[in-house]
Amino acid sequence: MDPIRKKRVESLLVKEISDFIYLELRKKDDRINFVSVTKVEISNDFSIAKIFLSFFSNNEKENELTWKILNKFRKTIQSNVSKKIRLRRTPQFIFVIDTSIKEGDRIIEIIEKSKRVNP
Repeated sequence: MDPIRKKRVESLLVKEISDFIYLELRKKDDRINFVSVTKVEISNDFSIAKIFLSFFSNNEKENELTWKILNKFRKTIQSNVSKKIRLRRTPQFIFVIDTSIKEGDRIIEIIEKSKRVNP
């Protein structure tokens, strides 16, 4: 497996999935909230692609609804993206919630609190 090719395909998938969600999927269901495709990890045999999603709403119910809608349209997203990116085999998309942004915010908050306590 060529690691450079793998990274290129992952980058293309991030772009195409993001574009499809914002340009096409939001027309089909406008309840989709702000969501970002933060990264894609594709298996070495290109059979599975983990799509990491980050939600930007503080309302957990809105995030949950967006998550359900995206999972409902998973095969549609996969099919449309496969038309844009020509691969021998289109990987199966698996959506994963990316918590790294929230974790980063939490760490920054802890650092800020410690600065206020220990100047």
